[in-house]
Amino acid sequence: MSSIQKRSGKLPYIAQFSRGSGTNRIRQDKSFRTKKEARDWLYQIENDFVNGSSFKKSKMQFIDYYKDWVKLYKEPVVCLATLESYRVSEDHFRRGDLATTRMDQLTRDKIQMFFNNLNLAHETARKDLGHLRACLRDAYDDGVLNRNPAGGRIRVVADPKKTKSDDRKFMAIKDFRKVQSFLLEYDYRLSDVNRMVLMVISQTALRVGEALALRYEDINQFKCEIAIDESWDSMHNLFKEPKTKNSIRTVPVSREAMNKIVKWIEFHRRELFRRGVANPGQLLFQTRQAKLPDAKTVNSAYHQLQKHLDMESKFSTHTMRHTLASMMLATGEVSLAYISHYLGHANIMITQKYYIGLLPEQVENESTKVVEIVGFG
Repeated sequence: MSSIQKRSGKLPYIAQFSRGSGTNRIRQDKSFRTKKEARDWLYQIENDFVNGSSFKKSKMQFIDYYKDWVKLYKEPVVCLATLESYRVSEDHFRRGDLATTRMDQLTRDKIQMFFNNLNLAHETARKDLGHLRACLRDAYDDGVLNRNPAGGRIRVVADPKKTKSDDRKFMAIKDFRKVQSFLLEYDYRLSDVNRMVLMVISQTALRVGEALALRYEDINQFKCEIAIDESWDSMHNLFKEPKTKNSIRTVPVSREAMNKIVKWIEFHRRELFRRGVANPGQLLFQTRQAKLPDAKTVNSAYHQLQKHLDMESKFSTHTMRHTLASMMLATGEVSLAYISHYLGHANIMITQKYYIGLLPEQVENESTKVVEIVGFG
């Protein structure tokens, strides 16, 4: 039996669908702004019941529904790297009882319990929760669930040992300058492609994939600019569009850094030709094996460089972006809007949330100010 009831509130019309009785009873209800919306929903639910679609899905195990949802809603529209992140979340979801829980038996406390026991880094768990929320939101909109168990507050509980602390996100300025100086002064050979990639990143804050995709034609030595319009996906061995539409950009570099890049291009061309290695794509970082470096090997090269410079090798290549962004903001001379553009972020909020933090030197300075204010002076 189906019914529509009216009550007070922003969504006054409650549509209720009910079939069967006892343990076999099936019931779904949903609130709407207008009676027409409620009537249309009931019509759709009744039609689904006859065809069996939504009700069969409500009895599916969560992990099976999630897998089908990714294939239907995400696979056709997201890039390979993003799709891979949904599949990584699927692997995480399989770790606990959540995977085998039926869709219609999902509750907020079961979801919270799963995240309490996940024991992953904060950023990883945050992505997993985002994927789960999106899946269950669609399940609710499609009538598979009569309420969204992930609609309320769910806390991300992370393993502190796996979560990157600020002292691993931001390198001290003196140490970062040491890295930059070494890379600018280094005499590069063809076997030093990874270090040359690091040199470019240390001067531009490019993502690793953006740097690896650079071609000779992207380097404008007269304007001292580098154009970014594609990215190299090391996992799938293919070129793709950059991460966001704002990632297609031009970034300035110093004359010293540009001279180093131009010198590399001349050497790189000459050495590949001498060895008989074709470079039809005119790739800036093609190796003598006629391929591009892997992002992981570039990161390993950065760890080795830190050890070589007597530093603790705890910083990833990506932290150069964090450090450079914070250095620019700390001067007070570069606008947040430009920093966001420089980094190729989708919007300024991402720059504020993920990249702008206190450098070690700033923490020390601010702490001194606090002591002066709080103490007796």
